[in-house]
Amino acid sequence: MEFSRISEKYIAAAALTEAAYLDTAWSENQIREALERDDTLYLIATENGELCAVLSCVFSLYEGMIENLAVDENHRRKGAALGLISLAEAEAICRNAEQLSLEVASRNAAAVSLYEKAGFVKAGIRKGFYRKQNDDAIVMIKEIKK
Repeated sequence: MEFSRISEKYIAAAALTEAAYLDTAWSENQIREALERDDTLYLIATENGELCAVLSCVFSLYEGMIENLAVDENHRRKGAALGLISLAEAEAICRNAEQLSLEVASRNAAAVSLYEKAGFVKAGIRKGFYRKQNDDAIVMIKEIKK
C-alpha cells in the first residue's frame, strides 16, 4: 500500500469514497480547494493505482483536526487507516501541533477501536452530532509527542 497527498487524478474517486461511507463527505470541489489551502492536508492510500482510503485534516494553531477518514470496504483491515493516521501525525509534528483530534460515531465500535489502537483517547461526547444516523459523536484526542 502506498500513502501520499492527494493529486488531481484521485479527486473524483476520493469524493465517491467519502460519499459512500460518511455523512460528512466532502465534494470534489471541497477536496480540490483543500489542495490549495495551507491549513488543510488531504491524504490517500492506494494499491496498484486504486484508491483505498482517504483522510483529511485541518490544522489550526497547535491542533490538527481529522475531519474525515474513509476506507473502502474492499481494503479494510490492511493498514490503510493506521498508515494515513501516522502520516497525519507526522505532519502535525512538522507543524508543531500539540494534538490531533477527531469525532467518531458512538455506535461505530470498529472505528473507536482503531483510533484507540492509534493512541487516541476519549475526551467527550457531542450529543446528536450525527443527525442522519441519530447517533452521538465521541470526541477523541491524541497528544503529539515530539
